Parts: sequence; structure tokens; C-alpha cells
Amino acid sequence: MKWNRVLGCLAAGAMLWACSGGASGESGIIAVEDWEVVGVSQKGPFVTGSAVTVQELDGITLKQTGKSFKGSIKSDKGDFAIKDINLESQYAMLEANGYYRDEISGKKSSGTVTLRALTDLSDRKKVNINLLTHLEYERVMYLVSKKKKSIADAKAQAEKEVLASFGIEGDFGESEDLNIFESGDGNAALLAVSVLMQSNVDVAGLTERIGEFSIALAESGSWDDADTKTAIADWACDVDLKGSLSKVRKNVEDWKYADSVPAFEKYVANFWWDNYGLGVCNKKRENETKRNINKLSKLYDEYFVCENGRWHIPGDEPGSSSSKTEPAEASSSSGEGSSSSLYDPFVSSSSSEPEDTIPPLPAELDFLDTTYSFDGYRSFGDGKQEVWFLTSPGRLVNSRERRDSIASALVNLMGTRGFAFEGTINNDSLDTVTCDTLSYVYSFEKENVVYKIYITKELGMGIMYGSSYFFKVKVVVLKDGFEEMPTTDYSSIRFFKDFPEELAFMEEYSSTKVRADYDDDSLMIRWQFRRNVDSTKSQQYQFLPELAKEKAAEEAFEPFLEALPDNGFTFVKSDSLGKNSNMSNPVVVRYFYEMETPAAKFVLEAELGTIGYPFFGVTYTFKYGYTVDIKVYYKQKPEHKEKSE
Repeated sequence: MKWNRVLGCLAAGAMLWACSGGASGESGIIAVEDWEVVGVSQKGPFVTGSAVTVQELDGITLKQTGKSFKGSIKSDKGDFAIKDINLESQYAMLEANGYYRDEISGKKSSGTVTLRALTDLSDRKKVNINLLTHLEYERVMYLVSKKKKSIADAKAQAEKEVLASFGIEGDFGESEDLNIFESGDGNAALLAVSVLMQSNVDVAGLTERIGEFSIALAESGSWDDADTKTAIADWACDVDLKGSLSKVRKNVEDWKYADSVPAFEKYVANFWWDNYGLGVCNKKRENETKRNINKLSKLYDEYFVCENGRWHIPGDEPGSSSSKTEPAEASSSSGEGSSSSLYDPFVSSSSSEPEDTIPPLPAELDFLDTTYSFDGYRSFGDGKQEVWFLTSPGRLVNSRERRDSIASALVNLMGTRGFAFEGTINNDSLDTVTCDTLSYVYSFEKENVVYKIYITKELGMGIMYGSSYFFKVKVVVLKDGFEEMPTTDYSSIRFFKDFPEELAFMEEYSSTKVRADYDDDSLMIRWQFRRNVDSTKSQQYQFLPELAKEKAAEEAFEPFLEALPDNGFTFVKSDSLGKNSNMSNPVVVRYFYEMETPAAKFVLEAELGTIGYPFFGVTYTFKYGYTVDIKVYYKQKPEHKEKSE
């Protein structure tokens, strides 16, 4: 008995003297004797009877030695306890396999899943197995075996990398300590990741997702699957805007194992906000409008407004995840995505056609033959409204007359088919600021189906050998009395054409003014101004004294520069560049100014120099003076005037 007490003391001392680092040397390896491991296994919680195994890992290589100890889940809470564990190394892999409670549906899963956890048992008896321990597993193995990191360092790094893949930051401790039935940010992050990975897929889809995630993270430390991330973000946006995350919370509460469900909703929301490029919604950004810039998203190009700490679609009431009303089902386990009536009418809600496949036009529209090119297709209301976008034949005709004659021939054909002229409206067939947005509308009805054709002229685009002219055609087919849904996004800043009051002074210092460009992503509208001392298409002016013209341009430019500070602009810098080597003075001087107001930031660039259009060594047009380019970056979407019908 005395000798046994001595051995016990030596064993305890060995545990205290042992290194707490990883499997980098035998001095850090200690035996685990008569040990008990307890914990919970959760995806949602594994159900009663699911298998749990503790497998010994080699203290140096972390390979499985073949020694294992088996147990099972004791209740639907997912709890387990395995006794009498004896290992030669403190490093172990815990594995749970079985059915689980699905947080999305609230029901038992239709199939089984396997989750793992890598842990150091030298200083712990409680080990939870969950989605975070599983997602980090392969990464930890790689960092230890290939990068020779300690277990502790590898786990700390892998845990941060897993969370970063979901846009989550924070020091939440070790993942084996997390539990979806307890409060705290770490537990909220675990539940959020579990909800996001499940989202709109069944067990097979989940297994595939977590497998692909683990492989991607193992060597690179990141998850770059844009398609999967976007699919999850679209689902998260849908249920968040509907308020359906409250159903997930209610499911977890109804299992009766949580005193309080952690606040996982904020991490779910942040995930789709980041995926769409919206960023955080806080008090500083109240009422700010941003556009979804993820081209893979079903809601690409959609605008969202930040109100009361949440992004939502303008015009719709923001969803509340704590709503007391009964929300729609968040998802099923069928693997199918869900649609939302809150989504804008400009996104196809019913077409199952791939993006590169456009269904044929109805027989009643066969006069729009193959000489027309098809640019796109959308459908609405379960196919009760179909829309085709086409471009006219003869795209490169070099005169307005030729373009108009082709359009006239189309109108004549429509007349023979019973179409009648309805009038003109604004239309979005074209996507530039220089194109005519006025559409001529013709309609025809047959057997409770309305056929409508919109014709929009495309303005000419100058090219080296002339100009091109064509027109756009939008075809709308409405069935069973369906009320037409617009395909025009009048909230686009393309339709905000008001001249900024802050730039009114430019009228005095310019000869021409053009609204040259816009960008919905940055809410930018670009204005261009010119002050021309001389402008002509006659070649004779190329023989006039250059210096006289350049001097006149300089004399006009100086008062303009002096006026900028008086109108709120601050000088930033200036530089020079060569512009036209055929001129007597090829140097163009550029000046940069900026101004910021409560509504927008103005970025001004002015160029002084000789501006010409050289062609094979000869300049056919002289423009002596200066050009001013002003980009107006609005801090939130500007108000639009009523659109004309």
C-alpha cells in the first residue's frame, strides 16, 4: 500500500512536470489512466443511443493507435460519459455518430452524421463534440504534422480560421467548451455556424458541405467556396428578412434543454451582410442605402437600407427575428431553396431556365425572327408574366434613318397582327446614361393573354469609321389577367438626373455640361464640363498660331481655379502629363480638388491643355481650353423625383 502511494505521487508529479505543448517530443507525452470523459455532442444535439468513441492518438504523429473506448448518448440533450479510459498519450480524438435534432426543422434528422473533436486530455475531462471541433479537426492535424506546431497553438489558430470563414471574430476559448444550450458569444457563434451550414440542405448536403470545408481549410486556412457561401447567404437573407430565425430559436427552446438560447441571430445576419458587401449596420449608417454587389447572389443589384441596426429592402418592413407572429417555415430538409415575397420584382421568381438558356417566343410573336438577338429572359408570378429582351437586327447600321426604317418595318408587322399603340413610358431596356429611356408601347390580346412590345431607341455611339444605331425590344406576355410587374428599377441613380446645387457655379466657368456616368455600387454620378476657347472641325485652324490659343486657355483657366475655394473645394495636388505630341505644347496640367458635404463627397479633376483628336498624324478637331471631371459620391441614395409615365 505504501509503494502504491509512492507511485501515485510520482504519476501526479509527472503530470505537473510534463510540457503542456503538442506532440513535438516524447517529453511532452503523458499517460492518461482511469480517466472519465464527459460532454455533449451537438450538431443540433445527437439523439439518445448515438455512438461516441474516444480513440487514442500517437503522441508524436497524432495517428490513431487503434485503441478506443466506446460509449453512447444518454439523452436527447446529446450528453455522454465514458469511464475507465487508459491512454499512453494524452491526445485523443472523440467521435460521435448518429441522428441529431435539426435546428431548422426542429425535428430529428433524416440521416446520420459523424462529428469529431481533437483534444488534450491531460488537463480536462469535459469535451464537447460539435461542428466547430469538427471543422477545425483536419486543419489542426495539418498544422501539427506538417508545420510542427504544438497542439495548443494549432487549435488556437484553427479555431480563429474557422470562425473567420463565417465573418466571426472574437476570443471564445476552446471549441470543446462550447454548448448551444448555454449563453455567451462563443456559444452563439457555434449555434450560428450550425444553422448556416445546415441552412437549406438535407443531411447528405450537410455532410458534403462540412467535408468540402474541412478539405479547403486544411492546407490554406481559408474557405473560398464562393458558390456555397452565396447559397447560404441567400438563404440567411431570406429567413432573416422574413423573421423566420425566430422559428429556429423556438425550436431550440422547445427542446427544453436551454435556460436561454444564445444570441446567434447577429452572426447569421452579419454573414449575409458581409457576403453582399453591405457591411455592418449601425447608428452611424442609419438610413444609408447599399447595393448587393455579389454577382452570384439571387439578389444581385438589390438595394438594402440600414434602419434600426438591420439591413432590409427599401419599401418593406424589416423582419424581426424575435417577432411574436408565426413566421414562415425557415427551410425543409429537402435541399430546396426558399423564395420570399419580400424580394424585389426585378428578380426572376419562377423561371427554372439556366441563365444561358432562353425559352422561345410564343407563336404569336414569330415576326420577331432570328435576325433579332436575345439578350435575356425573366419570369414572374409562377410564369404568369414572361419577359424577353432583344436587340434589333442591323446593329451596326450607320444612320438613324436606317435604324428607324427597321423599327418602322417592325411596327408595320405588328399592325398586321392586331397590335395597337398604347403610348410612351420610361423603360430600362438600356443601361447607360446616354441612351433614350423613352419606350413606345404596343399591345395585343388573345384568349386571355396580353402581348406587349416595348421599342426603345439606342442612341448612336461614335466609332472610328462612323456611328452605330440600333434599338431594343422588350416583350412582355401576361396570362390570366396577371397585373404587369415592372422591370425598371427607378431607384437606380441612373434616374437621378438633378444637377447638384453645389456645382451651380460651374455654369459660369464651362461651355458644355454632360452627365457622363453613374455607378450604383458606390452611388456615384459623374459630371463633365468643358470650357473651349476654340472648337472647330475645319482643318484650316491647325495652321493658326498655337501659342495664342493656349494663352487664351490659360487665361480662362485661372479664374476657374480661383473660384474653387470660394465654392467649398479644397486643393489636393497637381501634376502634368503628355497629352498630344502633335500640338506645340503637349503638356497637360491636372489639378485635383475635393469637397465634402452632409450629402456627398465631390472629387474634382481639372485638365488644362490642348485637346485634340489625332487621326493618322493629323488633328481634325482642336479644342483649346480645359476639361473638368467631377465625381459625386452620395452618402446615401438620393431622393428621386416622380417618374414620368
